Amino acid sequence: MQLSTERQDRLIRWLTASGIYYICLIAFYIDIGQDMGAEYFIPVFLPVVLALVLVQYGTRVPLFSWATLPNLFTGLAWCSAFPLLYTWTYHQDWYMSKICFDFLVGTSLFLLLTALEGALFRLGHEKIIAFFMALLNLFGIVIPFIQYAYYFIVWHCLSPASLMALYLTNWRESIDFIESNVGVVPACFIIAGLALFLYACWRGHMAFARRLEQEDSTAGRMGALALLVIGSLVSLWWYVPQTSIADLWNDVDTYVKQTQTYSLNYEERFASLSIEGTQALAAKSPGTVIVVIGESASRNYMKAFTNDYAYDDTPWQSQQKANPDFLFFQNAYSSWSQTVPVLQRALTEQSQYNDKEFFNSASILDVAKKSGYDTYWFSNQGRYGQYDSAITLVAKTADHAEWTDDSYNFSDKYDETLLPYLTQVDPAKNNFIVLHIMGSHIYYNNRYPESFNKFQGEEGSSTMTSEASYANSILYTDYILSQVFDYAKKNLNLQAMVYFSDHGENLTISHNPDVFSFDMVRIPMWIYLSPSYQSALPGRTAALRSHESRYFTNDMLYDTICGLLNAPSERYDPGQDFTSTSYRFNRDNLTTMLGQYKLSTDPDGNPEQ
Repeated sequence: MQLSTERQDRLIRWLTASGIYYICLIAFYIDIGQDMGAEYFIPVFLPVVLALVLVQYGTRVPLFSWATLPNLFTGLAWCSAFPLLYTWTYHQDWYMSKICFDFLVGTSLFLLLTALEGALFRLGHEKIIAFFMALLNLFGIVIPFIQYAYYFIVWHCLSPASLMALYLTNWRESIDFIESNVGVVPACFIIAGLALFLYACWRGHMAFARRLEQEDSTAGRMGALALLVIGSLVSLWWYVPQTSIADLWNDVDTYVKQTQTYSLNYEERFASLSIEGTQALAAKSPGTVIVVIGESASRNYMKAFTNDYAYDDTPWQSQQKANPDFLFFQNAYSSWSQTVPVLQRALTEQSQYNDKEFFNSASILDVAKKSGYDTYWFSNQGRYGQYDSAITLVAKTADHAEWTDDSYNFSDKYDETLLPYLTQVDPAKNNFIVLHIMGSHIYYNNRYPESFNKFQGEEGSSTMTSEASYANSILYTDYILSQVFDYAKKNLNLQAMVYFSDHGENLTISHNPDVFSFDMVRIPMWIYLSPSYQSALPGRTAALRSHESRYFTNDMLYDTICGLLNAPSERYDPGQDFTSTSYRFNRDNLTTMLGQYKLSTDPDGNPEQ
């Protein structure tokens, strides 16, 4: 069959446009240093070009035109987002196969939207269909938009750590993140921009409809569009789960679901834990042990740990430094800069220095129970997200577990709300109590009542994220610690009390692991030992005193609690126990960020004796 000159011209234009699309994207990947490799881009050349020609044949709309721009923009956003942002972040190659999958998904999305639009407009109702297509464009750019937005907030592409935070977050924390990192006014501009994008897409789709009116529909063209819709859907179904961002999300999803197995074999795991009760602290010196878990407290901004700090924000703790029953550890660090990864290790056998898995590990609550304590978990933090976090899974194993806000939201209550819970504890029994406070979680000014608004920042500084507000939150935590201590000492026969923070804080960028700095992991830690405790366990006491300037990471808290309770077992490593003379770590062999950084590389690290 001989083609007319007009048809030949059209075919040449379609082929040229398709070739330009393909070549430009390949050139883009090569230019940013992410060549997808000949073994990937050559096999997809013909299918991609033919599909692009087919969509132009079915719609009679040029590939590069105002009418196709909304769909083209949506597809290119997928093609470019992860490869470009990964390159800008790490300046190294990503997997060639993943680059190819991102390219195919973006292209398939463009083809699907354009073919679907070409078919739907034949039904009439142009304005409604144009609006529907604009909504699909908006929906289609959500994931690329999140990637780009995150990058321009923290100058780092989305990573498993940031996706983990996203996976386990709730709407209140999301709002806090947006307000603190973006701001209300910029966020309003972004919303207005998205609305403008929606309107521009609608105008583009209306132009598409006008182009279609100029051409008659035929069975061949409608068949081509139907084939493209089906083919694109199959392509998206197959390749989307293999894209770069989906691959990272699947890793996070697998991890979260794996942690849920913690409860499955709990009874068997608990039964296998063997502790000699007659030698435990509960038998030698009965009473109460308290562990207080702080939030986002950095010793950089605490007078008790940093003598030259400008704000006197730890009056009670500073006073206790002169008390021989208190031991302040000047070189404590967290194992990570986010709460869940830190505490799933601090509360269980799992640490940076062993190959144990969370879901197979015993916890400090298990050890306390086996040692003869009634166990309590009182929290002023919510339970986070779709699944129970690792923290909640451990907390639920306590004999008594309560949250001030028993929901999946961060609490907006002050930490003093926890104090009445202590009255539930029977003073005649051996008690092990964990208190999880909100501490200095951003926004800092939301963490303390007006009566603790002692320090004022410079005029014009934000009350939500200023250093003065942070110091006020630390001041309030200092008060909470004093109240817990005083009540327990007077009413609960307090034998030992431990305070540490989950992680630290950078007052400019909070504690995002994608933009790490050491102040995110420098944490406060101290232990109180009663005179009775010191008499009952002089060896543990002496070891702790000798370690006051030693380096420590809080993922070894589990073994340290085992030692503190004098409750060794087959699930105990004395080398990770700060109360043991066998403690084997120092500044040179300790790490943070799950092994990514040696503590010896901290430029502001203190001397170790």
